[in-house]
Amino acid sequence: MTPCRLRLLAAGFLLGCAQVAHADIQSEQTLLDQVQALHGAGAVLENPRRCGTPLIVEARHTVRDPALRAKLAQSLARPQLPYSYRTPSGYFRVHYDLMGRDAVDPADTDGDRVPDYVEEAATALDEAWKLEVEVLGYRAPPGDGGVDGEEYDVFLTEQAGGAYGWTYPDSYGTTTSSYIELDNNYAETRYWTQGLDGLRVTAAHEFFHAVQFGYYQGADGIWWQEASATWMEEVAHSEADDYLNYLSAFLSDPERALDSPSFGYSDVHIYGAALFAHFLDQRHERSLIRATWEEWGRQGNAGLEHFDRVLRRQTAQGLGEAVSEFSVWNYFTGPRYRPGHFYAESEKYPAVRSRSLATPAKVTVQHSDFLDHLASTYVRLEPQGRSGGLRLRFAPERGQWRAQLLLVGPESLHLQSLGADPVEVPGWDQYAEVVLVLTTTDQEGLGYGYGLDLEYDPELIDQPAPLALRLAAVAPNPFRPARQAQTVFAFELDQASAATWLSIFAADGLLVRRYDLGQRAARAYTQAWDGRNEAGELVGSGIYYGVLQTPQGSARRTLALLRD
Repeated sequence: MTPCRLRLLAAGFLLGCAQVAHADIQSEQTLLDQVQALHGAGAVLENPRRCGTPLIVEARHTVRDPALRAKLAQSLARPQLPYSYRTPSGYFRVHYDLMGRDAVDPADTDGDRVPDYVEEAATALDEAWKLEVEVLGYRAPPGDGGVDGEEYDVFLTEQAGGAYGWTYPDSYGTTTSSYIELDNNYAETRYWTQGLDGLRVTAAHEFFHAVQFGYYQGADGIWWQEASATWMEEVAHSEADDYLNYLSAFLSDPERALDSPSFGYSDVHIYGAALFAHFLDQRHERSLIRATWEEWGRQGNAGLEHFDRVLRRQTAQGLGEAVSEFSVWNYFTGPRYRPGHFYAESEKYPAVRSRSLATPAKVTVQHSDFLDHLASTYVRLEPQGRSGGLRLRFAPERGQWRAQLLLVGPESLHLQSLGADPVEVPGWDQYAEVVLVLTTTDQEGLGYGYGLDLEYDPELIDQPAPLALRLAAVAPNPFRPARQAQTVFAFELDQASAATWLSIFAADGLLVRRYDLGQRAARAYTQAWDGRNEAGELVGSGIYYGVLQTPQGSARRTLALLRD
């Protein structure tokens, strides 16, 4: 090769490197502009209804140009506010102003020379510390060496960029100290949750970021930073229901990966992923969320394999098994809510998006689509009272899948795993709907394709295989505690169960009593209920539901209790 040719190749290589470097600097400049917009410098962020922390964390770990880093450091410097108040717990120092853009309402009803709003912020922060550190057992956040001593610094400022608040990491390491900014009134209509409720949920959310940063603060964990912090809002302040505002973004796009990053500042999918934390909390143990942060802290990165390792303490197949069960829970949202089943308040949720397929008789219906990793899709088939049955075959193109068949009846549901072989569902008219729940369990990747072949056969009328369980009767019903000492639920298991529960719920879905019946063989059983709740108190007159649950399915019976 001639020297001239070598020089041309070298020049082309250097030009390519320069173009890549220029593109990187442009991307870093965009991030810096967005961080500055949090303070109202430049354009206000589009549809600003979320936390500013992800932008800041991403900028911390992405901006590499020295000049831009210097500007970023200046943007991340603590505000200078003239007044401060040490919270009653002594853990926080709240900084505020009484004049200018950042001024808080000066109202001081108790005359102690501290504005009421500042005291409300102090109370919310102290409550967040007590819950997250003292009750739930998280490590206290690293000390920040703050402005006025060792207390953790919180600044009340006008969130001109529109975010609810943000938590600033002080350093570039895997863990870091931090400080928080909260809005000075939460009065603007751009906030979904306003006023003191907005203040309280944001204090719980942002303080949890400060706690998280003591375990791990990398940009690869942003989705779980936000999902678990949004979950923490509900743990701290269930009366506000702020997390409900984000669920539509998640449930309307179930084919998108659980850990999908945000695509633009107005994308709130990572906040809607709080639903996975609610699932882990209600299906397994609340401590699992803390365990994920502890494991990421030990490993120094947010790899899903570490998440999987934590979940294997609860489920034999870890993250994949948990996400597949999570997908089933998500189906029973909105109008599909069943008291005593799945999420405690899923009647408040939007319904997860599903696809209905028409099934003309004796015609093979073919359907195909694609999913991301750790995502699901729902294919609904409605018998509409037609006798006969269904033949179906599921054919994934690549990757790891869990295919589940939901047979949903008026008082029962049965869950069946599907494999590579065709499946028949005879006598399908006994069900209100037949639902295929298809879940990818790979931890990375996009475009996992699948195919379905479906055929409705009016002649497929043989009786279906018996359900795994039956809640046969409740007697006496109505139940009068003043006359009868107890009422008895009779149930039968057609196959052995590794775990069995009988739960009593009120008509509004509130859990009244739960019996953990453990491992049971395949036979008939009875379980008595004396009309009392977990505290031993006799409940009032009304309609109650007994719900029998095993890993194979569940069944429900209605009971009337009358107080004479």
